[in-house]
Amino acid sequence: MLKGKAKRLISCAVLSTTVLAMTACGSTGTDTNTAAGNQAAQDNTQSTNTQAAVDAQGSASATGGEVAFKGFEPYEEELNIHIGRLASQHTVSTLLPGDTLEDNPYTRYVKEKLNITFTDEIEAADEDYKNHIALATSSGDIPEMFTVTNYDTLVDLVESDLLCDLTDVFNEYASDYIREIYDSFDGRGLDMVTFDGKLMALPGTNADNGVPTLCWIRKDWMDKLGINPDEDGDLCVTYEEIADVARAFVDKDVSGKGTIGIAMSDGIGDAEWIANANGGFVGKWLDNGDGTITWSTLSDANKKSWEILHQWFEEGILDPQFGTRTYEDVTALLIDNKCGIAFGAWHMPDWRFSHVKDANPEAEYIAYTIKDSTGKVNLAHENPTNNFIVVRKDYPHPEAAVKIQNVLFDELVHETLDTAPEVMSFVQNGGDNFTKPVQIECLPSTTKDVYYNEHQAVLKGELLPENTSTAENKNSSSIMLEYLKDPEHVTEETRTGWSFYNSRIVGLGAAIGGLNANGNANWVSPLYPPTLEAMEQKKAALDTLELKAYIQIVTGEQPIEYFEQYKADWMSYGGADIIAEMEDYYANK
Repeated sequence: MLKGKAKRLISCAVLSTTVLAMTACGSTGTDTNTAAGNQAAQDNTQSTNTQAAVDAQGSASATGGEVAFKGFEPYEEELNIHIGRLASQHTVSTLLPGDTLEDNPYTRYVKEKLNITFTDEIEAADEDYKNHIALATSSGDIPEMFTVTNYDTLVDLVESDLLCDLTDVFNEYASDYIREIYDSFDGRGLDMVTFDGKLMALPGTNADNGVPTLCWIRKDWMDKLGINPDEDGDLCVTYEEIADVARAFVDKDVSGKGTIGIAMSDGIGDAEWIANANGGFVGKWLDNGDGTITWSTLSDANKKSWEILHQWFEEGILDPQFGTRTYEDVTALLIDNKCGIAFGAWHMPDWRFSHVKDANPEAEYIAYTIKDSTGKVNLAHENPTNNFIVVRKDYPHPEAAVKIQNVLFDELVHETLDTAPEVMSFVQNGGDNFTKPVQIECLPSTTKDVYYNEHQAVLKGELLPENTSTAENKNSSSIMLEYLKDPEHVTEETRTGWSFYNSRIVGLGAAIGGLNANGNANWVSPLYPPTLEAMEQKKAALDTLELKAYIQIVTGEQPIEYFEQYKADWMSYGGADIIAEMEDYYANK
């Protein structure tokens, strides 16, 4: 590894694929690292109050007196910070001609606001970046400030005593809105980066972007057969009602191509939807509230789910090739017009279904949440944070990290094309979010609500696109309106508008509108631990054991009674050791 100020650069030619900002998407689509995706929306009162604080430098109460708030205060002399940053090929490709990752609209905005510039000591993509940070950690030669892309690395850095305690500078410099973002997650993000009472990183946030798992059904096929699983119109159905639709699709061969009722990929995570519908979860560490921890897949709810899937497999409404298809294979079935039911997040029209629409212009979807026998929709909060900003222990200006966060994730949110023309133009023309000097998201937990509410208001004529609260919403809502001028004839120019309508109105109509109206959400908060020693040694083998048992039971190679053997094997082959170690970790954290 090169030392000191020497750059550690990875050639763009070997940079790997796009780093997804919307972690739940699981595919390249319109909701990846767009800069606008990082701009949280809030109401006019918040916007006005925060901007007033920015303009006037505000004030904050401290020890009974009023002191000038310095969270947006620029440095008198230019401060150059040596950083480590993610740099995918996609990120680099969106730069303006002549720009670099050190000099682009975002870094110039920070320079204008704070008089801070950046020198990249590490530029790399994905695994290469993780490897560079791991090498830097082992040598103790880390950049002054950098993005950490996984929790295990953060733990290693803390245990190696290489990071600055940010508790005091966060308390002094963090803006009200940044605090509100973290508060909207009930402290779950900050808790993850607090070690022995010390705040060791500034966490990015994840606004449950992949939750809930929706059931997406081809509406044009249901209309053709005259069926409707949702007679009460609440956009919430049971797994039995989904099976009835699948059965009709298969029996009537609605596609004319040998229709497959329900297709699922070869990963056990694809069974999350039916586990939720039976009151359970897949692949989650659950805190039982008494100091004990459970692996959710071992539950009776999953046993029942696997049994139901087996029954469907035998009946023929579950894909006869269950257990052999990849996610890409299932997507191909959708595109080839052979399958009309899919499961996934609200944003699937932006990337997965857009290809279905291209191949099948008649295709239209409707989305539903899925309830259990008590009427509840069971939901697990996703990891509240993913990437992290950290500062080297001996760095003399740790407050700079908080100021940068304030400027990029608070002040910039309120900018417009008039007040910040370079950045806003860059955003509207596809500028990548991760060209920012820090590669995190910092969005409130209510982000999806804002997407839905503002697009609904535009749809009803209550709000003009230019009056929505973020550049992303301005762009997507205006494109949506263009599509709605002639929704029966989707063209190459209006297909993106079709995607935006179906994600923000149809998808979020179920995930936000319906769920809120029904009031039947049942949330749990899983644990997201670091990779502890027993987990590192034994979890991979347990995952293989679990997947094999799942496929064998669903396909009938093993009877449902084998589930109990799977549970016993999982515990004896290392699961009990992992749980014991994890319980000790959380008891002493």
